Amino acid sequence: MRFFDNHTHTNFSPDSPVTIKEAVEAALARNLAGVALTDHYDIDPALGEMEFNFNPDVQQAEIDKISFEYGLGSKERDLQLLKGIEVGLMPGKFMQTIKEFTGKYHFDTVIASLHTIDGTDPYRRTYYKGRDAWQAYSNALELMYNLCVEFKDFDILGHYDYVARYSPYSEQERDITYKRYGDYIDAIFKYLVENGKTFEINTKTYTNHAGYIPKLDLDILKRFKELGGEALSIGSDTHGRDRFGDNFELYSQIIKECGFKYLVYYKNRKPNYYTIK
Repeated sequence: MRFFDNHTHTNFSPDSPVTIKEAVEAALARNLAGVALTDHYDIDPALGEMEFNFNPDVQQAEIDKISFEYGLGSKERDLQLLKGIEVGLMPGKFMQTIKEFTGKYHFDTVIASLHTIDGTDPYRRTYYKGRDAWQAYSNALELMYNLCVEFKDFDILGHYDYVARYSPYSEQERDITYKRYGDYIDAIFKYLVENGKTFEINTKTYTNHAGYIPKLDLDILKRFKELGGEALSIGSDTHGRDRFGDNFELYSQIIKECGFKYLVYYKNRKPNYYTIK
């Protein structure tokens, strides 16, 4: 089966060294059907030392140039190279700036993600100080819901479980489960379904983070289906050349077992569904 990787990063993101040409080579090597280049746009990032910003005009001109050079979309190289962005949601005065920025450009797909919470990024681990798992996760999920409702102009909700990747909690508490956080998850899912937006399975979350591999609670996927979710987006969130389409076969079958028939990718901000084989 050929997949669309809807969440990838190139060197237009400060935390990725991958050129667009290298991304194309990696995608062709993995026989992907398509790749959305969703580089970071985060206003006032908590990491400080990096500016998570890029010029979409320059990035998209490079995408067009490389697509032409490689003959993408032809019979011989049937790969779609899609223009995207991953917006880091921020509250308050930053939201208007985010809306104005994304409104200036044409994208195939817009991912909305939560990276900065209460002035810090969970990646730096400071977010968890003075918080137990319930406080850390419920706070993040509630903020995610509120910012999604405020932003509105997105297609895919990115890595809902980002906050669990880097947490210090015991194995019994570390994963986000529907049983414990269902009220928050239901609110997010109802908003996504009612507004025609898509939920992402981000395979980077389910890799080794400081000795622990977070687990995907299948009850969460089943609940999205129960509430009317028709399809899921799947993304590698790769920042390197070696993870394009990573573990898509495995997670597509898990998605299918949870009752979904389709995966989805976006082109010109419109959903395109394809069958899970």
